Amino acid sequence: MQSTSTSINSPLDPRYRRVQFLRSLLWVLIVVSPVLAIINQLFDQNHLMIALEYLLFAVAIGLYIWLRYRPEHVIVISWIVTLIIAILIAVYVVISKGQSYALYWLATFPPIAYFLLGGKRGLITSVIFFALCFIFLTQATDDWESAPFTLHSLNNIFIATVALIIILRHIEQTRAEAFHYLEEHSQRLEYIAVTDRLTGLYNRAKLDSALSNALRKTKHHQREFSVVLLDIDHFKRVNDTYGHQVGDSILVELGQLLRCNVRSTDVAGRWGGEEFLLVLTEHTRQHAVMHAERLRHAIEAYEFRDGIRITASFGVASYRPGDDESSIIKRVDQALYRAKDEGRNRTISDAQ
Repeated sequence: MQSTSTSINSPLDPRYRRVQFLRSLLWVLIVVSPVLAIINQLFDQNHLMIALEYLLFAVAIGLYIWLRYRPEHVIVISWIVTLIIAILIAVYVVISKGQSYALYWLATFPPIAYFLLGGKRGLITSVIFFALCFIFLTQATDDWESAPFTLHSLNNIFIATVALIIILRHIEQTRAEAFHYLEEHSQRLEYIAVTDRLTGLYNRAKLDSALSNALRKTKHHQREFSVVLLDIDHFKRVNDTYGHQVGDSILVELGQLLRCNVRSTDVAGRWGGEEFLLVLTEHTRQHAVMHAERLRHAIEAYEFRDGIRITASFGVASYRPGDDESSIIKRVDQALYRAKDEGRNRTISDAQ
């Protein structure tokens, strides 16, 4: 039971907005119903309507308490509130016999029904409600007297309009909040989809996308770009000596180091395991090698967790006409392999 309640209190739950609206609507009923009862006492002295409005006040309080402690019952409460409002409006129209612009209250029903019951059920309920009202009015209006515009009419229109404005404002506010939340949630999902969970750098999927974009822009605008692939030297030895938790910490720190040493237009990510890939836009091979060397020295001089020092080997490849994703990755991988084969802690480019 607790988990259901917690779910409803989360914007992820489709019932969340309905609960928020229902709470606000019940507050409106709690405030408006005694006000209407007092006005009727002062002007109409209609004891049945006064009794119904005070009854509505008590019922609204009861429903609010029910919703507060059992929000998972929101569907049932929504139907109850919708039916109560329909009955109350219908009774008021019948009792007033068209006087004091009582029919104006009919306008408040559709937005309530739509929001509480959903689009399809709200439409069906509204159609049935107005059909019944129309059938009744066609039979009853012959006995009704003309309805002059009085102070009570003005009060009726004013209160109904205020209630309608509050309802519509809440619906619009809820809609805006829902869109805002969906946008934030979408951005969060997008971030998760392209981010490596451990290091916080981009993941392999994002790197593949960045590489494809760089190739497309290079072919279209005749610009240069390079990729750098680096691998931590003897990382297995680090894991075996200090444990995988320390090894993970080193990967996280190395990710932070890379993030601080690339431009905002470049892309740095975890290629896999202890390998990291940099996509450097508008970098010639010479500039990419210089950049890789700066990173290599920075890593070599950096003191990682528990005073551990590591080195890394770098491969560099630059775009060549006719390149695709696989060909440039193959060359940078071969350059990295040569760097490790020639003693590690060095940078080798695909031109060497």
